[in-house]
Amino acid sequence: MTGPQSALPESGRGLFVEFAQGGLTGGDDGVPEVCPLAFGGDATVVLFFISWAYSIRLGGMHELAQAALHMQRRHKVDLRPLLTFADRDIEDEDDRHALEHAWQDAAPLAAACREVATALAADDPTLRALVEGHDPPLGARLLDLAAMCDWATERDAQVRLSFLLD
Repeated sequence: MTGPQSALPESGRGLFVEFAQGGLTGGDDGVPEVCPLAFGGDATVVLFFISWAYSIRLGGMHELAQAALHMQRRHKVDLRPLLTFADRDIEDEDDRHALEHAWQDAAPLAAACREVATALAADDPTLRALVEGHDPPLGARLLDLAAMCDWATERDAQVRLSFLLD
C-alpha cells in the first residue's frame, strides 16, 4: 500500500480527501500517482453539509441537517458514504482509531455525491428552501468529489474524508 495522496485545502484546514492503495504506485519509476483533480472552489460547503447530515443522528436541526433528512426520505439518497469521515486533530487513541477507520471504497462515495447533486438539481421547493445560500456550490463541489472518487476507483484506491479546524 502506498502512502495517502491528497486533495488538500489551500489553507491547511478544512476538508481533506486522501487516496491510498496499491493501485497508486505509478509508472515504472514507482512514484505514487497523485490525483490530478481538485475542487473547483471552496470545499468547506461539503464539510458543512456532511457534518450537519451526521448530526441528524444526534437530533441536529440545522437547515442542512433537515435537507439531508429530506433527501433521504423524499429522494431515497444513501448518505452513509458521506457520513464516513474523521477529525485529523488526534488527541487520543479513539481519535487515531476513527481516522484510520475512515478509509472507504471510492465508488459508493462517488455514487452518494452524485445522488445528492441530483436531488439538489431536482424541482423540489422544500429542498431548495433548506439549502438556500449553500447551493449551487454544494452540488458542484460534490460533483468534484465524485470525479476524484471515479479517479480513485479506476486505480482500485480507497478514499478517506477528514477535516481539520482551527
